[in-house]
Amino acid sequence: MSKIQNVKKLLRSKEINVRDLVQESLLKINKGSHNRLNCFITLEDMHTLDSAIKHSQDRYNNGTERRLEGIPIALKDNYTTKGIKTTCASKMLKDYVPTFDSTVAKLLKDEGAIIIGKTNMDEFAMGSSSTSGYFGSVVNPWSEKSKEKKELVAGGSSGGSAACVAADYVLASIGSDTGGSIRQPAAYCGVVGFKPSYGTISRYGLISYASSLDTPGVFSKNVDDASLLLDILIKQDMDHDATSISSPFKSIDESYQNYKKNKSIKDLVFGIPMDYLVKELDQEILDLWKKVVDDIEAAGGKVVPVSLPHTKYALPSYYLLATSEASSNLARFDGIRFGHRASSSTNQADEGWGQGLKQMYKDNRTEGFGEEVKKRILLGTMALSRGSIDNYYSKAQKIRRLISQDFKSVFKGTNTPQDPTQIKVDVIITPTSPTGAFEIDSHLDPINMYINDIMTIPSNMAGVPSVSIPLKLSKKNNTPLGLQLISKRLNDDLLLFASDLVMNLSADKEFK
Repeated sequence: MSKIQNVKKLLRSKEINVRDLVQESLLKINKGSHNRLNCFITLEDMHTLDSAIKHSQDRYNNGTERRLEGIPIALKDNYTTKGIKTTCASKMLKDYVPTFDSTVAKLLKDEGAIIIGKTNMDEFAMGSSSTSGYFGSVVNPWSEKSKEKKELVAGGSSGGSAACVAADYVLASIGSDTGGSIRQPAAYCGVVGFKPSYGTISRYGLISYASSLDTPGVFSKNVDDASLLLDILIKQDMDHDATSISSPFKSIDESYQNYKKNKSIKDLVFGIPMDYLVKELDQEILDLWKKVVDDIEAAGGKVVPVSLPHTKYALPSYYLLATSEASSNLARFDGIRFGHRASSSTNQADEGWGQGLKQMYKDNRTEGFGEEVKKRILLGTMALSRGSIDNYYSKAQKIRRLISQDFKSVFKGTNTPQDPTQIKVDVIITPTSPTGAFEIDSHLDPINMYINDIMTIPSNMAGVPSVSIPLKLSKKNNTPLGLQLISKRLNDDLLLFASDLVMNLSADKEFK
């Protein structure tokens, strides 16, 4: 059952009040996160939240509470929030206070949610470990429970959002997913991380990394809460976001609940892509994958092999396309209108529009951006250069189309190997990440770090919905392991249903 709905019942019955609920959340965070987990970059205080708390309590008192009334929610620090710092975990924006709310923030507030803070992340959402940010690394809450007792990464780039839910600081949080930035930290931290179909949630106010890939999404303890949050956030926003699409759901939560009432696992066909059997895959995750397949078949579900042949090209193609878009999107951060300005800039500006201005741009951006961001800007600029665009960027776009076509073929039933009946697949099951959470001081080289996204990137390239669900604890290190489920574009409600089924069927008690 929804944990959010359980808390709302307590609020309605007056067993707890909104002030105590918010205060308890802030006390937990101040006791642990700032000193240990480093989940938050900006944390609100009771004084700042006083008006919102009073308003929510009044609504409970007169019976007009909204769907998230008084519920503390955390927001990744790349969503603009009016009057609250939005830094993207970068020195470039460390003092930026927006004058407007992102659409996601507005929709949450409209339903009574209390945004208690902005979560830590990889700088400008560029990373797979939440260790590249200006404000330090996010520590996985499972570090203390691990056998080695060493600090582990929370995953990236939405590591803070995943960690604060895993640590029970909040019931739910918001992240963004460009190549796996919700699902991978969800797997590492042992929570549900849902990336919906591209275009269903508005990107207005989400500071861009790669606009054609960036997708807002949610973290929660269970699928019911994820469904509730998606029902609130999936709204067309053509006034602000040209990529926003008309919602295919009257209510995604209602559709999900109808699936739960009227369907069972016997009504679904699950596809297993052999293309995800990569050499980097940890044996424990492979064993978990096999166990879940056995559990599904034992419960009456059908499992078939499927082929996604262009998956092996997804990783290099993604890093060409994403960095190309980042090169363009981050050009606006020059320290002139806003953003970090180097101490040497004042004198250089006096030199006029010649070498002085160029040097000022260089100094502002050199000081303002971290190493990973500069690396990706340079890679993207190279891919878009006159001598490279046809050889790199254009070919990567063609591969993206082929990857999308692979998914369409599987969901239509035209890409099932060794099966003349060409069975239509409802849901694909894969690992979320090749390994579990690794140590913060592992010092992985860039290639090995990028490989962490090898399982999650294809669904971003195709714009299809996908979710990571926690299922068991590693016997080697007592840390969470999860699997990823993927469905046809705009079949997000079916994906929620399938995820709930698999969790109930195969998850250890820690995650039920």
